[in-house]
Amino acid sequence: MTIEGTAAVGSANVLDAISASHILHPQQHFSHPDEVLASDKITTEEKRAILASWASDLHAVESCPELRHPPGVACSIRYRDILAALKSLDRQDFAMSSREQARKPTWIFG
Repeated sequence: MTIEGTAAVGSANVLDAISASHILHPQQHFSHPDEVLASDKITTEEKRAILASWASDLHAVESCPELRHPPGVACSIRYRDILAALKSLDRQDFAMSSREQARKPTWIFG
């Protein structure tokens, strides 16, 4: 293995650790669904996982089920804001797949 190869592997490990931290401890990095959407350090699937965990009834505020209070997040989050963020990810996925379909040559089937 060359020095360049070692640096590349080391960089990949650092990026994996950052990503894992965002997933395992999102409250240390995000306090609102918009912050999750804006992050360029995690993938769309990771964003979806964080938002879905926040939307869980497990984090519902007992006296006000419209709110969610994930552990470690300073303020309660409106459920509709979490759903809006998830829908935004869905729209991004749909737009990306539409662009990919538009680039596919018409003579390719399936």
